[in-house]
Amino acid sequence: MLSTYRDLFKLPGAARIASGGFIARMPIAMDAIAIILFIYSVDKRFALAGALTAVAALTTVVSSPLWSKVADRKGQRFVLSVAVPIRIVAIIAFINLVLAGAPIWTWFLSIFIAEAGSISMGSMSRRRWVHIIDSQDKQLLATSYAYESLADELVFILGPVITTAIVAAIDPAAGLILGIAFLLVGVPLVASHKKSDPGVELHQGEEKQRSVMRNRNLQAIAIPMTIVGGCFSAVNICVVALTTEQNLKAVSGLLLGIWAIGGALSALVNGAIRWKISHGKRFIGYLLGMAVFSLTFPFIENLYLLAFVLFLQGTCIAPLLPNGLPIVTHSVTPSQMTQAITLATAGIPLTGAISSFFAGQIIDAYGASTGFWLPFLFLAASLLSTIPYRKLYREV
Repeated sequence: MLSTYRDLFKLPGAARIASGGFIARMPIAMDAIAIILFIYSVDKRFALAGALTAVAALTTVVSSPLWSKVADRKGQRFVLSVAVPIRIVAIIAFINLVLAGAPIWTWFLSIFIAEAGSISMGSMSRRRWVHIIDSQDKQLLATSYAYESLADELVFILGPVITTAIVAAIDPAAGLILGIAFLLVGVPLVASHKKSDPGVELHQGEEKQRSVMRNRNLQAIAIPMTIVGGCFSAVNICVVALTTEQNLKAVSGLLLGIWAIGGALSALVNGAIRWKISHGKRFIGYLLGMAVFSLTFPFIENLYLLAFVLFLQGTCIAPLLPNGLPIVTHSVTPSQMTQAITLATAGIPLTGAISSFFAGQIIDAYGASTGFWLPFLFLAASLLSTIPYRKLYREV
């Protein structure tokens, strides 16, 4: 079953793309909790910490697609050599401003600048796979997307655990500093490998190319994926709330870990199978599976049962993007590919922030079980958003 992965890692530069891309994206799963732990240690206000993480998330929604567009036009090496130093310097400034007791507006400014340097390392890694894999080898390309989803799941399993552990053991700012260290190790590993660098592919009349967001294939993936983001944040908050109601708050991390493990295992299997069903049909099938499993959440009080259902829903989450991306990359030119890959998931933090707000309000007023209706509502809306593209899903 794992022969497809062996074939993938035999490709020149595969190990550098896989390892460097994995290390360099660790901060995406660390930054939010690192900021919260750091700010609370200094200021003792969760509201301020939450406001800073919200600014960080919303800035990333805008900055990542913009940097990806620049990567398509000027190359990945240019972007990595400009954006990453901006981010590192701004994070260091943020830490020092907070510790020095500088005015709070400077905290917001520095974190805004830091996230303005936020890049989508996952998108750049995926673009490199597209570059080194034969365009006719659809199975190997699907395996590369599955590996990247597995890497995403592992990042979100390990990131929060590593952050909380190092903050508790060393210093409140250690989580942010470790994130910088991951960038300093991972980014050069990827950027220095020239053979996998897609470079810049210019086309005649490129300046007149239509906006990539007008591409129906991209819309068919980006819109439902953006709405799905609301499910992720709502589940996180509701799980913490339910375990807190049962005086078992420490179990929340374990439950969310089981959720992610389901996704990691599913991503691994998805990339090894030689599917005969179209990517579009699988995308809809996994989205429907997520909605069906989420419909059970409001009725579950037993945490063992919740863990089981979270695991099952997790198996539907990780394969979403590997099945959605071929639909996107199939329809865009190389000069727009990194931007398109990034835009496919760029809106997730936005709906995540919206659902976090409403989930908190619902839980405070009616309890965790009622709050669990929110993930289902987001998933139902995501399914409805696929209706205008139903013919496209059948064909690709």
